[in-house]
This record gives sequence, structure tokens and C-alpha cells, in this order.
Amino acid sequence: MRALRLNYGAMDLIINPEGEYVFLEVNPTGQYGWIEDITGLPISKTFALALIEPTENGIKRYSVQ
Repeated sequence: MRALRLNYGAMDLIINPEGEYVFLEVNPTGQYGWIEDITGLPISKTFALALIEPTENGIKRYSVQ
């Protein structure tokens, strides 16, 4: 993500027959809403906070209520 200068990306991975993860691609506008619905995690709100308060290295922990 850092090399591509992306703050967010949805990675597509597979597990090969040997049990190793294989990277396929990263989608800079990947969909995550279904994960938010299933888990109840405030993913959208966290992304919004990251956009409002960006950091130099893109890493900041948010406590989302």
C-alpha cells in the first residue's frame, strides 16, 4: 500500500494447494460494505475520520463509538 501511495485498498488473495497466500491484485476503491454489515464494525466511520485527519504515514488509531 505504501509503495502504491494508497491510504486504502482491498486486496484479492487466494490460498494455493500448498496453503500459501498468493497476492492477485489491490483495488484502490474496493468494496467493504458487506464486511461492515456482517461484523457490525464502524469501517465507514473510521475511513471518514482518516480522511478528515490524515497523518504523514497514514497510521493512526481511532476509537470509534
